[in-house]
Formats: sequence, C-alpha cells, structure tokens
Amino acid sequence: MSSNQDYVPYGTNAVYTGFWINQDRGRILGATLTLPDKQAVPLLAALAVLVALAGNRSWHLCRLTWHRFLRTKEAHTSAIKTRRRKQQVVIRNSETAGGATVGLFAVWFDFGILQILREFSLKDIVLGLFTLGHWISFIALGVLVSQIVVGNLVVSKVLPTCGLWFPIGSDPPTAESDAIFNEMKTNETINSENYVRSCYPKGGSQGIIACDKFITRSFQQQTIEGQACPFKGVCLPDANSAVTFDSGNMTFSELGLNTKHGKELSVNRRSTCAVLNSPAFRINPPPPGTDNNTRVYSFFKDVDTGENETIPFNDASSMSYNYRLLSTFLPYQPENFPPALELEENNNEVSIFYMQDLGILFIEPEKDPWFSANFAHEFPQLTKPGDPVFTRYSADRWLNVVLCHEQYRFCSTITDNCTDFRGLLSVNKSSNQEEYNALLGSGTKPKLTTGSDWALSIILLEEFMQKTPLAFSIAGSSDLALQANRLLNDGHQSKLSDRQWILEFEFWFTMALARLQLGIFNTIERPLGLDDTKAFNFFALEGNEAIYNICGRIKFNDPNHTSLSTFGLIMILVFSLSLMLASFVGILLPLIPFVKRWRPLLEWEKRRCTRFIGL
Repeated sequence: MSSNQDYVPYGTNAVYTGFWINQDRGRILGATLTLPDKQAVPLLAALAVLVALAGNRSWHLCRLTWHRFLRTKEAHTSAIKTRRRKQQVVIRNSETAGGATVGLFAVWFDFGILQILREFSLKDIVLGLFTLGHWISFIALGVLVSQIVVGNLVVSKVLPTCGLWFPIGSDPPTAESDAIFNEMKTNETINSENYVRSCYPKGGSQGIIACDKFITRSFQQQTIEGQACPFKGVCLPDANSAVTFDSGNMTFSELGLNTKHGKELSVNRRSTCAVLNSPAFRINPPPPGTDNNTRVYSFFKDVDTGENETIPFNDASSMSYNYRLLSTFLPYQPENFPPALELEENNNEVSIFYMQDLGILFIEPEKDPWFSANFAHEFPQLTKPGDPVFTRYSADRWLNVVLCHEQYRFCSTITDNCTDFRGLLSVNKSSNQEEYNALLGSGTKPKLTTGSDWALSIILLEEFMQKTPLAFSIAGSSDLALQANRLLNDGHQSKLSDRQWILEFEFWFTMALARLQLGIFNTIERPLGLDDTKAFNFFALEGNEAIYNICGRIKFNDPNHTSLSTFGLIMILVFSLSLMLASFVGILLPLIPFVKRWRPLLEWEKRRCTRFIGL
C-alpha cells in the first residue's frame, strides 16, 4: 500500500540539480546551486559551523593585535599596569571572543566599582565593545548563513519526455484519435479551471490549496467596458457595448522562462467580445426538412466549399431544463464571414459562443444582454389555489451569441516597442522578422534565429498562444462552465447580475491565462497518464532540435528542493577560510628566527600563563 511519503509532486523528477544561472539576476548574482532538501540542510548546517569556526579563528588573529594595544608605559600607575597585564593574560589565553568578554569583565570588577569609575579609560571601553561586538557579530553571521537560500526556486532539466505533446492524428480522423484529442483538451480545461478556482482572485480562492508552484501565482487582467464593437451593426445593446479583456504585459520571467531579457520582454493577451443580435444571422426560410422546433443560423462559411455553414438549434426544453453552451474557434478570413462580421485586419481569429436556455424560467427579469429574459408568464399557485398567480420570465431570444476577437502581441521595455496585435494562430514568419528584431533595438543587433535564446522563448509562446482561445475554456464542460448554473435550481434561475455575461467571460479569460501558465510548465515532462504511443512530442520532431532545449529553461518552485545563492556560498567560503588561514599568524611567527626575538612577541609568549599569580 502506498503512503503519502511515496507521493512525488509533478515536476520534482524534472528538477535540475547543480549550478545554473538565473538569467533575471545576471551571471554573478544569478548563479544558483540547487540541491535536494536532504543535501541542502546538511550543507547549510556545515556552513553555519564553518562561520562559527571562522569566528573563533578570527579572534586568534585579533587578540595578537589587542595584546600589543594593551602595552603599558612608565607613566602609568601600578594599578593600571596590573590591570593591563591581567587584560593581556585574558586576551592571550581566551580561545573565543565570548570567553574574553567574560574574562575582561571579571578583571574590571576585581578592582572595585569606585576604582573602575576613577580609572576607566577609553581604551577599556573600546576593548570591551570590540570583544563583545566580535562575539555577537559571528553569532549573527552564523544565523545569517540561511540568507543565501533563494528558496524552492528551481529550473527544469532536459528529459527525454519533455516537450509539447499532441495526439497522433489520422486522416480521416478515427474514433480513437478523436477520443484522445478530446481527453487532452478536457484535461487542460479541468486543470486550468481548478487552478483558477484555487489560486486566482477571480476564482474566489481561500488559499486552502498551495498555489506557489509557478513563479507568478496569478495575473491581474483588466476588463475594459464600453468599447466600440468590432462587428458593425449587430452588437447588443448598442455599438459601444463591446468589452475588452486584457492580460497586461506578462513578462517572460513571470511566465517561468529562464531566458535573457526575460524581464524586458513580455507578451500581451487580449480578447474583445460583444453580444450579437442572433436573429440577424438566422436563415429564413430554413433549409428544406427543418421542423418547427428548429431554427437554423449561419455565422460563417465552409472554408472548402464557400457555402454557408449552417448550425441548427432545436427546442429541447421538454427533455431538460438547463443551458446548452457550445463554442467554435476558427481563423478569420473576410470571404468566410458575412459583411456584418467584417474585421479591419485579416490576421485574426474569433471564438463564437452559442448559448440556448432550454425551458429555464427566470425568477426576475434579466437585463443582461446575453441572458436577456423579459417575457412574463403567469402561473397559478398549485399548492394554494386561492392565492394570486406568480410570475416567471423566459428568454428574449431563441439563441444567444457572443463573438470574441482573439489577439496577442509581444512588447519590449528596452525599446518601448510592441509588435502589432495578431491572431492566436499566427507564428513567426520572415515577414515579421524585422518587427521582432525591433523589440531589442538596433544597439544589440539581435537575430531571430532558432539558436537565439530569446527567440526560442518567442517561438514557445507562439505555440502556446494557440491553446488560449476563450472557446477552449469550456471544452469538455459545456453548460457546466457557466457561473450562472450555480444559481439554477430545478429549472428556475435566480437573479443574475446585470453584467453576468461579462463575469462569465472574465472567468474564461482568466482560464485562458491559466492554460498558458500550465502549458509552459507542463513542457518539463510528459503529462501524467499520457500514452506516448498515441501522442507525439512536437519538440522532438526533425528540425526542432533547438527548441528542444527550452525544456531546460522553465523555472518553478519545488517543495523537495532548495536553491542557494552561489555568490553567497562563495563569499562565505572565501571569508571563512581567509580568516582561518590568517589566524595561524600567531603560531607561525615564533617559528621565524629573527622574529621570535621581537619584544612584543616575547611579551605575547610570556602571557601564555593562565594564572594571575605574581601580577
């Protein structure tokens, strides 16, 4: 039977142990040593002991200087000479600064309080403060050894199974290939939703689940309302009712990429959404054979035939009382869309959301344009026939539609330049090379090649942007993805917010950002439970050898490893060993023939006695 001790968190086996460079901090301060906890703890303990030993040896070096500093003069009184010689004996024979501090206080109090007050000199004060300060300082340094710990920050290593995995397709698709594809998409949706609910403020996290795996726990996106609708004449309730969801600039570093210029380069994800007047896209009269309970709509054309792609929606309210939610993600080409959905730029993609409420009765009228329900229905009280009737409301439209314009761009704080916004399926082509090079400016003369450190990160992000359409945020969850479902009880919908559709898409946009975070992190090793005979690794394909190295550039936090600052580690070793070597001066000097007759050294040897007899 397995126990909790057998559990290994995902990613632990992909941690690189040894020396590596955290590019965010540069080659010197960013030099890092990562070790398993079982090795890091003894190393820290050994460093603390080393500092303590260095403190002791440092005192051996200092006491020789202080012994010379306490020499007496003929003008001194006999009491001062006696006290100084006793102080020299204490300094000479104390192995630690702490022992010297206690011994010096004992010497001072041997002369009585009144004599101390009369003859206490500045030299006595400096000596006392120095010995006490030396003692306390090295105690503090031993404690501060722990400050070289960077934390649980680690970087991934290149594993044979690391990379970007896709299901093996077939032409035509088979039931098995479709099942694998849907399983992977559903797992991505479930994982991103779980992460958002646990770790993002939009998910209402209570902090019960640890959310410190990623470098950045969550991104604070903006919701900008009152935007001009990109689809002319078909937006509800008016032409300025579109809403933009913007991630802001997410730096490569915040996304966990250990790359040069990681703090200066960023990616900006944006979706502009609007509620559409769905009756404008209804095919009327409907195609032959359409029954009275079905309405047919067309929002785009078939790419191959150029014919209208028809989507039938039937009334299934007699079988269920819930929501039906579907989504489509497709590239935008003007010839494949009706004029009402024309966009200014062709290099874009759109997500279309279709929502149908099947027999749902709203307890109160709903002003939200996507959940609009204002048709009143009166029902008699069945439990109390004599009581007045009660009122419920039904949806204003057979089908409710939201269309989102999906985009992203790259930005650089080095030059304050950004690429143009582009669709999620856009990848780097030769026509964009000058634009990407402009991100770093002409001074650095970068080249966007597969071997370029920052270019590899851009290529990786371009691949993962294809996983972030809002349409994918509901893949495999259908109507359960609606937050409104939480207020649906036995076919009766409680009062919703007047901004309900915005709240729904805010959450799905947050899930898109979580998909990006999870997608990058999941490249460190093969997804759990994935059968590699039914999937292929994009990184391992011929021609992708350079991008394969990205596996070893993902930063994250791992609870089973500890990272130390290499710079701090070297400073401790150099400082401690230097003091320890220098401390042997007192032993080596008497071995030199012409030095051992030096008067201060003779006095030093004379004070070797540990008793005060005869002083």
